[in-house]
Amino acid sequence: MEYTIKERTGSKIIFTAKNTREEIEKEKREAYKKIAQKVTVPGFRKGKAPYEMGVPFVGEGRVLEEAVDILLEKNLVDFLEKEKVNPIVQPDVKMDKLEEDELICTYTVEFLPEVNIDLSEKIEVFYEKLDTEKDVEAKLNELQDSFTEIVPVERAIQNGDIVSLTWQVEGRDKEPKNDTLEIGKDKFIGNFDENIIGKKKGDRFTIDFKDEKIVINVLEVKEKHVAPIDDDLAKQAGYENLEQLKKKIREEAEENSRLQAEEERGVKALNVLANKLDVEIPSKLVEKEIDERIQRAQDEYLKIGKKIEDALKEENKTMDSLREEVKKVVVDNIKNELVMNEVIKKSNVAVDDNEIEEEFNKLLEANGLADKKVPLNDNIRMAIKDNILRKKAILFIKENAIIKKREGDE
Repeated sequence: MEYTIKERTGSKIIFTAKNTREEIEKEKREAYKKIAQKVTVPGFRKGKAPYEMGVPFVGEGRVLEEAVDILLEKNLVDFLEKEKVNPIVQPDVKMDKLEEDELICTYTVEFLPEVNIDLSEKIEVFYEKLDTEKDVEAKLNELQDSFTEIVPVERAIQNGDIVSLTWQVEGRDKEPKNDTLEIGKDKFIGNFDENIIGKKKGDRFTIDFKDEKIVINVLEVKEKHVAPIDDDLAKQAGYENLEQLKKKIREEAEENSRLQAEEERGVKALNVLANKLDVEIPSKLVEKEIDERIQRAQDEYLKIGKKIEDALKEENKTMDSLREEVKKVVVDNIKNELVMNEVIKKSNVAVDDNEIEEEFNKLLEANGLADKKVPLNDNIRMAIKDNILRKKAILFIKENAIIKKREGDE
Protein backbone atom coordinates (compact mmCIF):
# COMPACT_ATOMS: atom_id res chain seq x y z
CA MET A 1 0.00 0.00 0.00
CA GLU A 2 1.07 3.55 -0.77
CA TYR A 3 -0.56 6.39 1.11
CA THR A 4 -0.63 10.15 0.90
CA ILE A 5 -1.69 12.41 3.79
CA LYS A 6 -4.08 14.99 2.35
CA GLU A 7 -4.87 16.85 5.60
CA ARG A 8 -3.53 16.73 9.14
CA THR A 9 -4.81 18.77 12.08
CA GLY A 10 -4.50 18.46 15.83
CA SER A 11 -7.16 15.79 16.01
CA LYS A 12 -7.71 14.51 12.47
CA ILE A 13 -5.84 12.94 9.58
CA ILE A 14 -7.25 12.43 6.10
CA PHE A 15 -5.18 10.14 3.92
CA THR A 16 -5.56 8.36 0.59
CA ALA A 17 -4.42 4.74 0.25
CA LYS A 18 -3.61 3.10 -3.07
CA ASN A 19 -3.39 -0.65 -3.67
CA THR A 20 -1.90 -2.25 -6.79
CA ARG A 21 -3.18 -5.08 -8.95
CA GLU A 22 -0.77 -7.49 -7.23
CA GLU A 23 -2.09 -6.58 -3.78
CA ILE A 24 -5.68 -6.98 -4.93
CA GLU A 25 -4.97 -10.39 -6.47
CA LYS A 26 -3.16 -11.54 -3.33
CA GLU A 27 -6.07 -10.60 -1.09
CA LYS A 28 -8.56 -12.17 -3.49
CA ARG A 29 -6.83 -15.48 -2.86
CA GLU A 30 -6.96 -14.89 0.90
CA ALA A 31 -10.61 -13.95 0.59
CA TYR A 32 -11.36 -17.11 -1.37
CA LYS A 33 -9.79 -19.25 1.39
CA LYS A 34 -12.18 -17.73 3.93
CA ILE A 35 -15.23 -18.13 1.70
CA ALA A 36 -14.31 -21.67 0.66
CA GLN A 37 -14.47 -22.85 4.27
CA LYS A 38 -18.22 -22.21 4.17
CA VAL A 39 -19.00 -23.36 0.62
CA THR A 40 -18.94 -26.82 -0.94
CA VAL A 41 -17.65 -26.93 -4.52
CA PRO A 42 -18.92 -30.04 -6.37
CA GLY A 43 -16.21 -32.71 -6.62
CA PHE A 44 -14.15 -31.33 -3.70
CA ARG A 45 -14.22 -31.47 0.05
CA LYS A 46 -15.25 -28.22 1.75
CA GLY A 47 -12.39 -25.72 1.54
CA LYS A 48 -10.23 -27.90 -0.74
CA ALA A 49 -11.24 -26.65 -4.20
CA PRO A 50 -8.38 -24.80 -6.01
CA TYR A 51 -8.76 -21.04 -6.45
CA GLU A 52 -9.18 -21.18 -10.23
CA MET A 53 -11.97 -23.78 -9.99
CA GLY A 54 -13.67 -22.40 -6.90
CA VAL A 55 -13.93 -18.72 -7.84
CA PRO A 56 -16.36 -19.27 -10.75
CA PHE A 57 -18.54 -21.31 -8.38
CA VAL A 58 -18.67 -18.89 -5.45
CA GLY A 59 -18.66 -15.80 -7.67
CA GLU A 60 -15.96 -13.34 -8.71
CA GLY A 61 -17.89 -10.44 -7.22
CA ARG A 62 -18.17 -12.08 -3.82
CA VAL A 63 -14.46 -12.81 -3.74
CA LEU A 64 -13.57 -9.26 -4.79
CA GLU A 65 -15.89 -7.76 -2.18
CA GLU A 66 -14.27 -9.85 0.58
CA ALA A 67 -10.80 -8.96 -0.73
CA VAL A 68 -11.59 -5.24 -0.66
CA ASP A 69 -12.80 -5.51 2.97
CA ILE A 70 -9.52 -7.19 3.89
CA LEU A 71 -7.49 -4.51 2.12
CA LEU A 72 -9.42 -1.68 3.72
CA GLU A 73 -8.69 -3.09 7.17
CA LYS A 74 -5.02 -3.82 6.39
CA ASN A 75 -4.46 -0.35 4.95
CA LEU A 76 -5.83 1.26 8.10
CA VAL A 77 -3.85 -0.95 10.49
CA ASP A 78 -0.60 -0.34 8.58
CA PHE A 79 -1.17 3.40 8.48
CA LEU A 80 -1.99 3.70 12.19
CA GLU A 81 1.11 1.70 13.08
CA LYS A 82 3.46 3.72 10.86
CA GLU A 83 2.04 7.12 11.89
CA LYS A 84 1.65 6.16 15.58
CA VAL A 85 -1.99 7.25 15.62
CA ASN A 86 -4.62 5.94 18.05
CA PRO A 87 -8.15 6.60 16.71
CA ILE A 88 -10.75 7.65 19.25
CA VAL A 89 -13.75 6.64 17.10
CA GLN A 90 -14.22 4.29 14.17
CA PRO A 91 -12.47 5.90 11.14
CA ASP A 92 -14.50 6.74 8.05
CA VAL A 93 -13.51 5.27 4.69
CA LYS A 94 -14.67 6.23 1.20
CA MET A 95 -13.88 4.18 -1.90
CA ASP A 96 -12.71 6.49 -4.68
CA LYS A 97 -11.77 3.90 -7.30
CA LEU A 98 -12.01 0.14 -7.70
CA GLU A 99 -10.68 -1.52 -10.83
CA GLU A 100 -8.79 -4.72 -11.55
CA ASP A 101 -5.43 -2.99 -11.36
CA GLU A 102 -6.07 -0.37 -8.66
CA LEU A 103 -7.98 0.37 -5.46
CA ILE A 104 -8.00 3.94 -4.13
CA CYS A 105 -9.68 4.83 -0.83
CA THR A 106 -9.77 7.90 1.41
CA TYR A 107 -9.72 7.49 5.20
CA THR A 108 -10.63 10.03 7.86
CA VAL A 109 -9.13 9.24 11.24
CA GLU A 110 -9.92 11.24 14.38
CA PHE A 111 -7.82 11.04 17.52
CA LEU A 112 -7.42 12.86 20.80
CA PRO A 113 -5.10 15.86 20.52
CA GLU A 114 -1.86 16.06 22.44
CA VAL A 115 -1.84 18.49 25.33
CA ASN A 116 1.10 20.04 27.08
CA ILE A 117 0.59 21.24 30.63
CA ASP A 118 3.20 22.81 32.87
CA LEU A 119 2.40 21.26 36.24
CA SER A 120 4.94 23.46 38.02
CA GLU A 121 2.97 26.60 37.21
CA LYS A 122 0.69 27.90 39.93
CA ILE A 123 -2.99 27.86 39.00
CA GLU A 124 -5.10 30.83 40.07
CA VAL A 125 -8.55 29.79 41.23
CA PHE A 126 -10.89 32.71 41.78
CA TYR A 127 -13.81 32.74 44.12
CA GLU A 128 -16.57 34.99 42.93
CA LYS A 129 -18.00 37.83 44.91
CA LEU A 130 -21.56 36.72 45.41
CA ASP A 131 -24.58 38.99 45.54
CA THR A 132 -24.19 39.61 49.25
CA GLU A 133 -27.23 41.87 49.34
CA LYS A 134 -29.36 38.82 48.56
CA ASP A 135 -27.67 37.02 51.45
CA VAL A 136 -28.39 40.02 53.68
CA GLU A 137 -32.05 40.09 52.64
CA ALA A 138 -32.48 36.34 53.09
CA LYS A 139 -30.83 36.34 56.52
CA LEU A 140 -32.86 39.34 57.71
CA ASN A 141 -36.07 37.66 56.54
CA GLU A 142 -35.03 34.51 58.40
CA LEU A 143 -34.47 36.53 61.59
CA GLN A 144 -37.74 38.34 61.05
CA ASP A 145 -39.57 35.01 60.86
CA SER A 146 -37.88 33.74 64.01
CA PHE A 147 -39.02 36.82 65.98
CA THR A 148 -42.51 36.89 64.48
CA GLU A 149 -45.25 36.22 67.04
CA ILE A 150 -48.39 34.17 66.31
CA VAL A 151 -51.25 35.65 68.30
CA PRO A 152 -54.88 34.31 68.62
CA VAL A 153 -57.56 36.73 67.41
CA GLU A 154 -61.33 36.89 67.70
CA ARG A 155 -62.22 38.24 64.25
CA ALA A 156 -63.03 37.14 60.72
CA ILE A 157 -60.31 35.24 58.88
CA GLN A 158 -58.07 37.27 56.58
CA ASN A 159 -55.42 36.40 54.04
CA GLY A 160 -52.16 35.50 55.83
CA ASP A 161 -53.84 34.22 59.01
CA ILE A 162 -52.90 30.89 60.58
CA VAL A 163 -56.00 28.74 60.93
CA SER A 164 -56.41 25.48 62.88
CA LEU A 165 -59.29 23.36 61.64
CA THR A 166 -60.77 19.91 61.26
CA TRP A 167 -62.12 18.47 58.01
CA GLN A 168 -63.82 15.30 56.88
CA VAL A 169 -65.52 13.92 53.78
CA GLU A 170 -69.25 13.85 54.46
CA GLY A 171 -70.68 10.32 54.47
CA ARG A 172 -67.22 8.68 54.23
CA ASP A 173 -64.89 9.74 57.05
CA LYS A 174 -65.84 8.51 60.50
CA GLU A 175 -63.42 10.84 62.29
CA PRO A 176 -62.35 14.37 61.27
CA LYS A 177 -58.72 15.15 60.45
CA ASN A 178 -56.76 18.05 61.97
CA ASP A 179 -54.81 20.63 59.96
CA THR A 180 -53.14 24.00 60.46
CA LEU A 181 -52.86 26.18 57.37
CA GLU A 182 -51.56 29.63 56.44
CA ILE A 183 -54.29 31.17 54.33
CA GLY A 184 -53.07 32.28 50.92
CA LYS A 185 -49.86 30.25 51.21
CA ASP A 186 -50.64 26.62 51.98
CA LYS A 187 -52.60 24.73 49.34
CA PHE A 188 -55.61 22.73 50.49
CA ILE A 189 -58.54 21.76 48.25
CA GLY A 190 -60.55 23.44 45.52
CA ASN A 191 -61.55 27.04 46.29
CA PHE A 192 -60.81 26.65 49.99
CA ASP A 193 -59.19 30.11 50.43
CA GLU A 194 -62.18 31.90 48.92
CA ASN A 195 -64.59 30.01 51.18
CA ILE A 196 -62.73 30.39 54.46
CA ILE A 197 -61.93 34.10 54.27
CA GLY A 198 -64.55 35.92 56.36
CA LYS A 199 -65.30 32.90 58.56
CA LYS A 200 -64.65 32.97 62.32
CA LYS A 201 -63.60 30.64 65.07
CA GLY A 202 -66.37 28.06 65.61
CA ASP A 203 -67.79 28.38 62.11
CA ARG A 204 -68.68 25.19 60.27
CA PHE A 205 -69.10 25.12 56.48
CA THR A 206 -69.00 22.77 53.47
CA ILE A 207 -66.96 22.85 50.25
CA ASP A 208 -67.96 20.87 47.15
CA PHE A 209 -64.91 19.07 45.77
CA LYS A 210 -64.86 16.31 43.10
CA ASP A 211 -68.46 15.19 43.70
CA GLU A 212 -67.85 15.10 47.45
CA LYS A 213 -68.71 17.46 50.29
CA ILE A 214 -65.86 18.44 52.60
CA VAL A 215 -67.08 19.56 56.03
CA ILE A 216 -64.72 22.09 57.67
CA ASN A 217 -64.83 23.28 61.27
CA VAL A 218 -62.71 26.33 62.25
CA LEU A 219 -61.05 25.71 65.63
CA GLU A 220 -58.77 28.72 66.03
CA VAL A 221 -57.61 31.83 64.16
CA LYS A 222 -54.21 33.45 64.69
CA GLU A 223 -52.48 36.38 63.08
CA LYS A 224 -48.80 37.09 62.56
CA HIS A 225 -47.20 39.99 64.38
CA VAL A 226 -44.24 40.49 62.05
CA ALA A 227 -41.22 42.06 63.67
CA PRO A 228 -39.99 45.09 61.67
CA ILE A 229 -36.45 44.88 60.30
CA ASP A 230 -34.83 47.63 62.37
CA ASP A 231 -32.32 48.26 65.15
CA ASP A 232 -34.57 46.53 67.71
CA LEU A 233 -34.54 43.31 65.64
CA ALA A 234 -30.73 43.55 65.40
CA LYS A 235 -30.43 44.00 69.16
CA GLN A 236 -32.61 40.94 69.78
CA ALA A 237 -30.18 39.03 67.55
CA GLY A 238 -27.21 40.25 69.65
CA TYR A 239 -25.95 43.24 67.63
CA GLU A 240 -25.74 46.94 68.42
CA ASN A 241 -27.77 48.05 65.43
CA LEU A 242 -29.06 47.00 62.01
CA GLU A 243 -25.95 48.20 60.14
CA GLN A 244 -23.67 46.08 62.35
CA LEU A 245 -25.92 43.07 61.69
CA LYS A 246 -25.83 43.64 57.93
CA LYS A 247 -22.03 44.02 57.99
CA LYS A 248 -21.69 40.70 59.83
CA ILE A 249 -23.96 38.92 57.33
CA ARG A 250 -21.88 40.27 54.41
CA GLU A 251 -18.63 39.12 56.02
CA GLU A 252 -20.01 35.62 56.66
CA ALA A 253 -21.31 35.36 53.09
CA GLU A 254 -17.90 36.22 51.65
CA GLU A 255 -16.13 33.81 54.01
CA ASN A 256 -18.53 31.03 53.03
CA SER A 257 -17.77 31.75 49.37
CA ARG A 258 -14.03 31.53 50.06
CA LEU A 259 -14.37 28.31 52.05
CA GLN A 260 -16.44 26.73 49.30
CA ALA A 261 -13.78 27.68 46.75
CA GLU A 262 -11.13 26.16 49.01
CA GLU A 263 -13.09 22.93 49.27
CA GLU A 264 -13.49 22.76 45.50
CA ARG A 265 -9.97 24.02 44.77
CA GLY A 266 -8.76 20.89 42.99
CA VAL A 267 -11.79 20.52 40.73
CA LYS A 268 -11.83 24.25 39.96
CA ALA A 269 -8.11 24.15 39.11
CA LEU A 270 -8.78 21.26 36.74
CA ASN A 271 -11.46 23.38 35.05
CA VAL A 272 -9.06 26.31 34.80
CA LEU A 273 -6.49 24.14 33.02
CA ALA A 274 -9.16 22.68 30.74
CA ASN A 275 -10.46 26.14 29.80
CA LYS A 276 -6.95 27.17 28.82
CA LEU A 277 -6.60 24.30 26.37
CA ASP A 278 -6.41 25.51 22.80
CA VAL A 279 -6.87 22.19 21.05
CA GLU A 280 -9.08 20.76 18.35
CA ILE A 281 -11.62 18.27 19.72
CA PRO A 282 -12.57 15.36 17.41
CA SER A 283 -15.90 16.36 15.85
CA LYS A 284 -17.09 12.79 15.36
CA LEU A 285 -16.46 12.02 19.04
CA VAL A 286 -18.41 15.13 20.03
CA GLU A 287 -21.36 14.21 17.80
CA LYS A 288 -21.34 10.65 19.13
CA GLU A 289 -21.45 11.89 22.73
CA ILE A 290 -24.22 14.37 21.94
CA ASP A 291 -26.32 11.65 20.27
CA GLU A 292 -25.91 9.32 23.23
CA ARG A 293 -26.84 12.00 25.79
CA ILE A 294 -29.93 13.07 23.87
CA GLN A 295 -30.97 9.45 23.40
CA ARG A 296 -30.74 8.93 27.16
CA ALA A 297 -32.85 12.05 27.72
CA GLN A 298 -35.43 10.80 25.23
CA ASP A 299 -35.58 7.45 27.04
CA GLU A 300 -36.11 9.17 30.39
CA TYR A 301 -39.00 11.24 29.05
CA LEU A 302 -40.59 8.18 27.47
CA LYS A 303 -40.58 6.50 30.89
CA ILE A 304 -43.01 9.17 32.08
CA GLY A 305 -45.01 9.03 28.85
CA LYS A 306 -43.68 12.22 27.35
CA LYS A 307 -41.83 13.12 24.16
CA ILE A 308 -38.66 15.18 24.43
CA GLU A 309 -39.93 17.47 21.65
CA ASP A 310 -42.97 18.38 23.77
CA ALA A 311 -40.80 19.07 26.80
CA LEU A 312 -38.57 21.34 24.71
CA LYS A 313 -41.58 23.28 23.42
CA GLU A 314 -42.65 23.98 27.00
CA GLU A 315 -39.25 25.60 27.57
CA ASN A 316 -39.28 27.44 24.23
CA LYS A 317 -36.37 25.35 23.01
CA THR A 318 -35.71 23.30 19.89
CA MET A 319 -33.73 20.13 19.29
CA ASP A 320 -31.02 22.24 17.62
CA SER A 321 -30.71 24.54 20.64
CA LEU A 322 -30.60 21.50 22.91
CA ARG A 323 -27.78 20.00 20.83
CA GLU A 324 -25.83 23.26 21.19
CA GLU A 325 -26.28 23.20 24.97
CA VAL A 326 -25.20 19.57 25.18
CA LYS A 327 -22.26 20.22 22.83
CA LYS A 328 -20.75 22.75 25.23
CA VAL A 329 -21.00 20.29 28.11
CA VAL A 330 -19.50 17.48 26.01
CA VAL A 331 -16.56 19.60 24.80
CA ASP A 332 -15.85 20.81 28.35
CA ASN A 333 -15.92 17.22 29.63
CA ILE A 334 -13.53 16.02 26.92
CA LYS A 335 -11.11 18.85 27.73
CA ASN A 336 -11.28 17.97 31.42
CA GLU A 337 -10.55 14.36 30.52
CA LEU A 338 -7.52 15.37 28.43
CA VAL A 339 -6.14 17.41 31.32
CA MET A 340 -6.83 14.62 33.81
CA ASN A 341 -4.99 12.05 31.69
CA GLU A 342 -2.02 14.39 31.24
CA VAL A 343 -1.82 15.13 34.98
CA ILE A 344 -1.93 11.41 35.81
CA LYS A 345 0.85 10.78 33.31
CA LYS A 346 3.12 13.69 34.26
CA SER A 347 2.64 13.59 38.03
CA ASN A 348 3.57 9.91 38.15
CA VAL A 349 0.76 9.16 40.61
CA ALA A 350 0.34 5.43 41.12
CA VAL A 351 -1.98 2.97 42.81
CA ASP A 352 -0.87 -0.28 44.45
CA ASP A 353 -2.86 -3.44 45.11
CA ASN A 354 -3.31 -2.66 48.81
CA GLU A 355 -5.04 0.64 47.99
CA ILE A 356 -7.35 -1.09 45.53
CA GLU A 357 -8.30 -3.81 48.01
CA GLU A 358 -8.83 -1.28 50.79
CA GLU A 359 -11.12 0.81 48.58
CA PHE A 360 -12.96 -2.34 47.47
CA ASN A 361 -13.64 -3.31 51.09
CA LYS A 362 -14.93 0.20 51.80
CA LEU A 363 -17.33 -0.09 48.87
CA LEU A 364 -18.57 -3.46 50.12
CA GLU A 365 -19.09 -2.00 53.59
CA ALA A 366 -20.93 1.05 52.25
CA ASN A 367 -23.27 -1.15 50.19
CA GLY A 368 -23.96 -3.67 52.93
CA LEU A 369 -21.99 -6.43 51.20
CA ALA A 370 -19.13 -6.83 53.67
CA ASP A 371 -20.28 -10.32 54.69
CA LYS A 372 -20.84 -11.44 51.08
CA LYS A 373 -18.22 -13.21 49.03
CA VAL A 374 -17.99 -10.66 46.23
CA PRO A 375 -14.96 -11.33 44.02
CA LEU A 376 -12.59 -8.51 43.10
CA ASN A 377 -12.49 -9.20 39.37
CA ASP A 378 -10.38 -7.41 36.76
CA ASN A 379 -13.15 -5.03 35.70
CA ILE A 380 -13.85 -3.89 39.27
CA ARG A 381 -10.12 -3.63 39.96
CA MET A 382 -9.63 -1.43 36.89
CA ALA A 383 -12.56 0.84 37.79
CA ILE A 384 -11.33 1.29 41.37
CA LYS A 385 -7.79 1.98 40.19
CA ASP A 386 -9.03 4.63 37.76
CA ASN A 387 -11.10 6.28 40.49
CA ILE A 388 -8.14 6.42 42.91
CA LEU A 389 -5.85 7.78 40.19
CA ARG A 390 -8.32 10.56 39.51
CA LYS A 391 -8.58 11.47 43.19
CA LYS A 392 -4.78 11.61 43.46
CA ALA A 393 -4.55 13.73 40.32
CA ILE A 394 -7.09 16.20 41.75
CA LEU A 395 -5.07 16.40 44.99
CA PHE A 396 -1.91 16.99 42.96
CA ILE A 397 -3.55 19.84 41.05
CA LYS A 398 -4.97 21.24 44.28
CA GLU A 399 -1.48 21.69 45.71
CA ASN A 400 -0.64 23.97 42.77
CA ALA A 401 -3.81 26.03 43.05
CA ILE A 402 -4.03 29.43 44.71
CA ILE A 403 -7.36 30.82 45.90
CA LYS A 404 -7.77 34.48 44.93
CA LYS A 405 -10.50 37.09 44.93
CA ARG A 406 -11.17 38.67 41.54
CA GLU A 407 -9.91 42.21 41.09
CA GLY A 408 -12.71 44.69 41.43
CA ASP A 409 -14.60 42.44 43.84
CA GLU A 410 -13.51 44.44 46.85
